Amino acid sequence: MFIRIVVVGIDHWDDLTHRFAIQLNDHNPCEIFVVDNASKEPYPVPSRSVLIRLRNRVGYGEALNKGATTVSLNGNNWDWLLCCNNDCLCTGNVVEKIEHLRPDTIYGNEWKYSYDGMEDGLPAVVDSAYLLIPRKVWDAVGKFDPQMDAAFEEVDYCIRAVSMGYRLDVVDLPITHLNLHTRRELEGYDQRWEATRKYFRAKHPNREGVRNGN
Repeated sequence: MFIRIVVVGIDHWDDLTHRFAIQLNDHNPCEIFVVDNASKEPYPVPSRSVLIRLRNRVGYGEALNKGATTVSLNGNNWDWLLCCNNDCLCTGNVVEKIEHLRPDTIYGNEWKYSYDGMEDGLPAVVDSAYLLIPRKVWDAVGKFDPQMDAAFEEVDYCIRAVSMGYRLDVVDLPITHLNLHTRRELEGYDQRWEATRKYFRAKHPNREGVRNGN
């Protein structure tokens, strides 16, 4: 079983991204990709991870696409893709948990039931502090939607997967999310979030009110 871990970061090399990458390498015999999403100060090349440096900033989902599809010395034949925010801590081996999971299921760290008031009619979607996608699902569903620029990328992906008959579940990996929301520091983020929200609503319209029979 071959696991690829992708960590996306913007800035915060010393205090977040590098620390997390070191912890992942210390505990896990996996291939780890660090995506530098156009940081002001480019990330240095880490000693035990593969660095992908993007010159132009993209959304989180598109950055994950870069990490998932880049061909390394081991090729691109991963069996599981573990997608991580950089504001996390790793305290153990994820492989021991992943090797027992179902290959038809996307796993996240916790359930989410509300998306901008769209509680009714949406499938219960796992949160993406970390998101674990099996190859079988990735090959069928495809990449993250790059137009989900500032939010909703995991929600959209899980909706697409459920519509194709795949499952969602949660798994307790030894990864802790610090919930620092560092992308909110970026200039223009609020405007990009609102544009993404409108796009998400248009792509998955009128989900509210299903509970009331509308």
